[in-house]
Amino acid sequence: MRHAIKSLTLLFAAAVSSAWGGSSSFPDWVVQAAITKTPVYPPATRAVVLLDDRLLSIGEDGRAIERHREVIKILRPQGREFAEIAVSFSKDEKLNSFHCWSIGPDGHQFTVKDDQVREYGADASGMLYIDERFKVVHPPGSDPGGVVAYESEQQLPTYLDEEDWDFQRSIPVARAVFEVDMPPSWHHYEAWLRRDAPAAVEIAPNHERWELENIAGIDLEDEWMAPSVRSLAARMVVHFSALPLPEGEQRWTQIGNWYDKLASSRTDGPMEIASKARGLAGEAPDFTARIQKVAEFMQREIRYVGIEIGIGGLQPHAAIDVFHNRYGDCKDKATLLISMLNAVGVRATWVLVDTHRGFVDPSLPSMQGNHAIAAIEMPVGYNDPRLQAVVKARSGKRFLIFDPTSTYTPIGLLPEYLQGGYGILVDGNSSQVIELPTLKPSQDVVERTATFNLDEDGTLKGDVTESRFGTASRYLRTVYNELGEKKQHEEIERLLRQDFSSFTLDSEAAKNARDLDKNLVLTYALTAKMYAKPAGSLLLVRPRVLGTDSAPFNNKPRVYPIDMEATGTWRDTYDVNLPAGYVVDDLPNPVNIDVGFATYRSEVKADDKALHYTREYVVKELELPAIRYAELRRLEGTIRADEESSAVLKKK
Repeated sequence: MRHAIKSLTLLFAAAVSSAWGGSSSFPDWVVQAAITKTPVYPPATRAVVLLDDRLLSIGEDGRAIERHREVIKILRPQGREFAEIAVSFSKDEKLNSFHCWSIGPDGHQFTVKDDQVREYGADASGMLYIDERFKVVHPPGSDPGGVVAYESEQQLPTYLDEEDWDFQRSIPVARAVFEVDMPPSWHHYEAWLRRDAPAAVEIAPNHERWELENIAGIDLEDEWMAPSVRSLAARMVVHFSALPLPEGEQRWTQIGNWYDKLASSRTDGPMEIASKARGLAGEAPDFTARIQKVAEFMQREIRYVGIEIGIGGLQPHAAIDVFHNRYGDCKDKATLLISMLNAVGVRATWVLVDTHRGFVDPSLPSMQGNHAIAAIEMPVGYNDPRLQAVVKARSGKRFLIFDPTSTYTPIGLLPEYLQGGYGILVDGNSSQVIELPTLKPSQDVVERTATFNLDEDGTLKGDVTESRFGTASRYLRTVYNELGEKKQHEEIERLLRQDFSSFTLDSEAAKNARDLDKNLVLTYALTAKMYAKPAGSLLLVRPRVLGTDSAPFNNKPRVYPIDMEATGTWRDTYDVNLPAGYVVDDLPNPVNIDVGFATYRSEVKADDKALHYTREYVVKELELPAIRYAELRRLEGTIRADEESSAVLKKK
């Protein structure tokens, strides 16, 4: 990439040369957008989309072509990133044409030549091969005051009958236009999320146009604990078909039914899959015992590696191929899991989700999402306290929601990034959108206990035991299963730096790192010099030795919802043995605060030998409306004050 940047810089310096050059055919729509009068934006606004213009044309044969025009003005040096234009394409989403232009801050017009466009393959974590590629260009003149523009025409995949209009971005949009032009006999419906539907203008029979102006950007720079832009952005989806389209909840049913037909045959497997599944499940009559071993096999033995070509981005590979290769992406792993569970008499199916909570929404029927997990049908009347991630469908059936891609989340629980979101339960004509469960705080627990000795010179030395249950253990299980001793040591040191300015990690060890049905237990010893601070004849000691629960916050008005990330319980119990010749002179006051969505309490006691610190922090809700930010500030301020408070020791 460095060489590409260098050549573009040289080309910009020679802007009048034929490499870029001016053009007598410079598009008028670019010029008109460039002179658009826009509102006065906040000084920190990096760039603005002057025009986002899309035309979706569907032919009699059902082929859909989308023409997309976009014009962006750079407002600040930090906005240059928006001047890099990238258009994706693939085997089934062909790029028919791509053209790019720019206007420098001095008004000079540039036309990008085809040989100045670079092409790159997509790079996604865990994916061995994806046929998605990108045409990328960074036009000259993209300094503050400059304008970049492009036009692309793409053929959409023939197997999809929907298109999204993502009209809200992280930067403001001055004007956005979407048109859909269909054959006279065709049908369509559109659904809107986080925006009232504007009136459509009929351009011609079955040709409609929607136009929006002055769409605010989603600026999260000062919004601590906010959901992602992907989750917050308003958008629209349009569905089109030669046949009549469903209404209401049946729109979700149609999507799930379509996926069921696409994927169901992939669960077929020969006897070797059934033999393996039965060997794992054994003769156990208990439902949990039968599914647990199969789930562990999927998590431990089937690596996450993806190969997606064309419709393979949606359709899973055959279960037998995943079984033989011992790898697959999320939908592949779910498919093999379904096949193996079927073999032991347990019915399972897919759930299509997104890892950004809030992206999938009941009011916006769509195939859009980035992840696939599994729903395991539970026997009527069966209950097991280990199986917490359970939902009830409209059919009355109960399903255990399980993510076989999450290697270190035990079956029965659900990763925190999926909790509280929505997904499409793929169940044929009973398909529906479902709300994924939010687990109780008791299902995600961290408990730290420690005994420390404090010397007169302020040195603190002690042993810590940390027990983690639930998804709170997932990250450290990854560290202790997949990284070497050096990295494990460095990771514990990184965590301790949040609490100590100077320390040495004397030892550390982990137990039960692979046993998901047992608590992960970390034990480590540390020495922190100058932990206690002298103040004349006194020593100031922080009783909260380890664990930072307070989160950043500010006093600015809150705009967006608050993402608490996870429900859970965090407990600390620390004993700090006093230096010889010292007694306790003053202790912090007890703390007890309840804001509804969370509680926090702590207490410091003392005897003639030691300080005894206990606290418990419980988070009960995943997401809060912005109006509750004052309560969050009060909670976080209380936690921070407690975490920084000191006990005072004096010599006898």
